[in-house]
Amino acid sequence: MIRWSAVKAIIVRDFKEVFRSKETLFWIIAWPILWVVLSAYIFVPPGIETPRTLDIGVVNYDVESQFPMNGTYFVKIINGVEYKGTKIFNVKIYDNESSMIEDLKKGRLDGGIVIPKDFGENIIFGQASLRVYIGAKDIQSAQITEGILKGFIQSVSREISLRKIEKALEYIPEDRRSFIRNWSIGVAIPINATFVEIKPKVMMARNTMIGWFTIGAIGMSLLYSGFNIGALIVIEEKERGTLKRLLSSPMTSTELLVGRTLSGLMILALMAIIVLIAGYTICGARIVWNPYKIEYWAVPLLLVMVALLTIGLGSLLSLITKTVKGATALSTIIGLLLSFLTGIWLPKWMLPEWLQVLAEVFPPTWAIEAIRAVMVFEAGIEDIAVDLIRVSIATIIAYILGVLAYRYLLRKYAEM
Repeated sequence: MIRWSAVKAIIVRDFKEVFRSKETLFWIIAWPILWVVLSAYIFVPPGIETPRTLDIGVVNYDVESQFPMNGTYFVKIINGVEYKGTKIFNVKIYDNESSMIEDLKKGRLDGGIVIPKDFGENIIFGQASLRVYIGAKDIQSAQITEGILKGFIQSVSREISLRKIEKALEYIPEDRRSFIRNWSIGVAIPINATFVEIKPKVMMARNTMIGWFTIGAIGMSLLYSGFNIGALIVIEEKERGTLKRLLSSPMTSTELLVGRTLSGLMILALMAIIVLIAGYTICGARIVWNPYKIEYWAVPLLLVMVALLTIGLGSLLSLITKTVKGATALSTIIGLLLSFLTGIWLPKWMLPEWLQVLAEVFPPTWAIEAIRAVMVFEAGIEDIAVDLIRVSIATIIAYILGVLAYRYLLRKYAEM
């Protein structure tokens, strides 16, 4: 029979110890808050919803062309492109190609366009050519620049094709124009695709994206903190010199385990609440939550299971460490590494194939993916039912293994 007064005493003592330890407070409270803030201003920086303006160099050799569509008019089009009220291209005119290339090499430009001398004439009577340079101000900018420039040139090419077709139709007998128009448009634009952007609600605005990262920070913290709590259940008592006193007192080993587990769950719950408050108040995070749908109540249940699972796995780590310092370092390192390498923080598709295999078999990843399925893609309870079952099974197995490790260490230290 568990005496809950003894369990309460363990919980109260553990909370006092947590708030006395600056190092523990840093990892449980300060670090996840810091991570949320960094995520909010690095991964989701202010202005992310505003289109990016590219610095584009232009060398125009078709200045004196008398055709209506010439290099000068094309530069005017580039200068006037806007999206959602934001100017897309900041154009800088160069006299020669070599000076523009030099600025591209030095990272002063995102890209460059060279307009040949016969550009206007070829657009009217044939096919015009352009030389487009892609710069790289940073690691990711080259892909962004290439995508934007390709999209722009394709849009201009499409519009020019349609205008040329309409102009040519003026010389076609009226009774044949409909067929010729359809056929010509089919040659110029064989597929007319309409792109409709439908994003999950969490990806529609910066505040909801920060909410996504806030949940990710909670998952990461549960991982390394849960490992740490589990790893210290016995070792910490031994190093404090309280283990033998506890074992010789009326308190049973089960009461000690229950007390340490419950105190760990409460500490992790407090951490999660503080991170949510910090994400909301400091970074403006918005968490998608509908209390009237049962699948949303599966989220805290999954978080509790992740906490229990990591506490159980942490107890296994205590089998290979002998000191509090060693157990803390090992659990923190492993927890942080696994949070990055198993899809808990970074999407699985960004990982190498062999790490994706690890992510597929790592139970906390199942739980985090189920949470994201509900809070990002609005999945129903039927969509995460399998994940709930297998996370539950994994949690039971991991915690039982942790209990076995706990009892083994108690016997080992009792015999010393």
